[in-house]
Amino acid sequence: MIPNPPTALVLLAKYPEPRNVKTRLVQGTAENGYRGLKDIRERSGAVLGLDEAHRLAAGMYRAFLVDRFAAHRGRDYDVLLATSQPEYADAFRAITGPDVPYHVVSGANMGEMMLGVFEDLLGRYPYVLISGSDMPRLEETVIDRARESLSSHDIVLVPAQDGAYNLIGMRKPHRIFDISRWSSGSELEETVALLRRRRITHEVLDEFRLLDIDTIEDLVQLMRGPETVDAPETNTFLTALDERLDFAD
Repeated sequence: MIPNPPTALVLLAKYPEPRNVKTRLVQGTAENGYRGLKDIRERSGAVLGLDEAHRLAAGMYRAFLVDRFAAHRGRDYDVLLATSQPEYADAFRAITGPDVPYHVVSGANMGEMMLGVFEDLLGRYPYVLISGSDMPRLEETVIDRARESLSSHDIVLVPAQDGAYNLIGMRKPHRIFDISRWSSGSELEETVALLRRRRITHEVLDEFRLLDIDTIEDLVQLMRGPETVDAPETNTFLTALDERLDFAD
């Protein structure tokens, strides 16, 4: 088997601080009538409320990050953290481990941040993959398949269930992030249309549809499924959450 070229897997992340992460999960969205974690009742019957919902959402996101960085450690690629919050560098090390390189990003939106990562890292790595951190696990088969795709395409995309994409890989930097709206559910469709117009070689890995945990419906779907493989922090957190809260309504 021919080995893969050196690859960087970059996880985009915020520091898991209440009110800084998972706000749509807490507050709800227009699509679900602004029903969020804040509205779920405890087993005692009391509504959870905004402050405690933010605290729990941050705890869940922290569990995701701990599990993701642990699972990607020791693989045949380098895992990096990309964050716009360098002031949390020391605190992040308790989550990522001490040896994970940090890449500081900036930009007005997610697209500008990702473009900066690709432009900076593709001079050092033949393949660069960027993944979101809104889920507790990314199977190695997804990463393997993405690298296989990059052997014959400039760009690879892995869809998310909500219409966005959770992983994008490049072997050449392309400015393809000038879409109209981020966090809209149309990111994948708009990006693919742009790639076709510009005749940039690409592949969408439709055999994978990754579940980002952005809303209360996503959280319930995750909790009602089987335990996530190689995600002990997440599984422990969700078990405790299920024992405390009543998601039946």
